Amino acid sequence: MIRFSRRDNLSPGEMFPAGDVAYRVSFPVLSSGTKVRVVERGEPTSPPVLLVHGWGCSAFVFRRNMPALADAGFRAIAVDLKGHGLSDKPIASHEYTIDSLVQHLLEILDALGLERPALAGHSLGGSLIYHFASKYPHRARCLGMLSPVGLTGVPRMRIYRSLTPKVLTPLLRKIKPRLVVRLALKRVYGKRGHFTESDVDEFVAPSQFPEFSVAMRELLHTYDWTAAKHRPLSVVDLPAVGVWGSLDHMMPHDGMAIYLPLVPRIALSVIPDAGHLITEETPQEVNNALLQMLTRL
Repeated sequence: MIRFSRRDNLSPGEMFPAGDVAYRVSFPVLSSGTKVRVVERGEPTSPPVLLVHGWGCSAFVFRRNMPALADAGFRAIAVDLKGHGLSDKPIASHEYTIDSLVQHLLEILDALGLERPALAGHSLGGSLIYHFASKYPHRARCLGMLSPVGLTGVPRMRIYRSLTPKVLTPLLRKIKPRLVVRLALKRVYGKRGHFTESDVDEFVAPSQFPEFSVAMRELLHTYDWTAAKHRPLSVVDLPAVGVWGSLDHMMPHDGMAIYLPLVPRIALSVIPDAGHLITEETPQEVNNALLQMLTRL
């Protein structure tokens, strides 16, 4: 049973980074006309690292990684993908195919003047940066793949899709899923950390926009989560790291084995007792892995 929230959503100004002067926030309009929110930390002239979140998330999930990247001399840039956070939320299904999101990422790079940034992606963002680099290898310097999902499927995806048929779209616009978010966070955490009610506030906040739930439904149904079965996968010859948690229920049983032949220069590591949301649960291990790759470059 879905319970409607008894509290108000965070206002856009209260959402991360909530006016923190260490961050810069901008809303560039892409060549497609879509407006996205970009959150940055670090010197504008420092080497850029573009951070790409997963389904239902936002720049918020990188709040424990951006300070470390900036302190190490990098320009940390987290973007709210279309449909998410404070970015525009188109509701047409074609907006959320792999190819559409790859082009969306290219538009973001162009709008920010990023010729060849380092890319780091979590969850869906992890598979998305792989797809991007396979099509535009000259536009990526290296890949940080954090708990990537989307090549070999996601457990229980059939259930998630069956619970969100198209006919329920009008109802989705009215749902404020605080209980759903709390249950989801319990599933994606392991034994190394825990979420707070303030975290729940941040994840729930985009639901104040009626298009958000519809966009998430379209992404859930349209993105090809089993891409290895349906499209050719190219070899990406870039430096890369792959990190995931040993208790990640969203990852396949063999972890990131599928990426070994696809990204032959990848270095893999497993974080003991961590779940899926490693950017929040074990940020130190994630930061160390990213910085080891970045500083080598």
